Amino acid sequence: MLKECLNCGVIIKVKPSHFDRKKYCSRKCKGEYQSKNPIAFQHLSKKISVQCLSCSVEVIRKASAISEKNFCSRECRQVYLRENGKLINQHLVKKVTKTCLTCNEEFNVIISRQNTAKYCSKSCVGKANGARGKVQYRKRIMINCTNCSSKLERKPSIIKNWNFCDSHCMAEYYAKSGAFSGENNKAWQGGDIDYYGPNWRSQRKKTRIRDNYTCQDCGLTEKEYGHELSVHHIIPFRQFNSDWECANKLSNLVSLCEHPCHRNRHRNMVDDIV
Repeated sequence: MLKECLNCGVIIKVKPSHFDRKKYCSRKCKGEYQSKNPIAFQHLSKKISVQCLSCSVEVIRKASAISEKNFCSRECRQVYLRENGKLINQHLVKKVTKTCLTCNEEFNVIISRQNTAKYCSKSCVGKANGARGKVQYRKRIMINCTNCSSKLERKPSIIKNWNFCDSHCMAEYYAKSGAFSGENNKAWQGGDIDYYGPNWRSQRKKTRIRDNYTCQDCGLTEKEYGHELSVHHIIPFRQFNSDWECANKLSNLVSLCEHPCHRNRHRNMVDDIV
């Protein structure tokens, strides 16, 4: 017998005994038709409507998939667990009761924290740390300024043999006491040399003329500088053991402005020695 497919309209051959129940030419057509007309097949479904535990939306579930807690999606399940995670399986957690050292309120903690838990909240921890800090963390000692004898409050870790209330007192004390001058200075080399030999004045003038009256480090001229440039011994005079002729050779002399070039040259020489 011939019959028309209910989905695509194709004529198909069917047995007389299958005429009433044979409606589609293939399983594909059967699936397409049922997808287009789901309402027509709801009476055949054995699924049950349940409510999502998180958002209360109605969802359809097979009887075998229904449990005590049902969710419409993974997102709803995660939201529920985040909100109620602390209440799940709490009957299995063994806890002990402690008394807060700050507010004296009782609170429960797991057994593994019974020896370390001291406070019921972060607020109580902060209050305890603040009170303890006033006593334990503020260890200060009263001392006198070495220069002006003013009272100073200092941490033990920064107290030295000499203590000053500010940089002015420190500078004043160093100037009065000569604490780092002369033989007390690590860069001390025996004091300044006032006499560089009988030819010093002439050699000094020749050096300035040779250098065109210009600082050989920064290029400043005597006209711009406002007065004569200094003449510097490249190899220090004292290293020649009073041999002023060798020390004052033009090859060992250079014209420099006093500040900062001449001072920098001497500073670098001290650093090399130290």
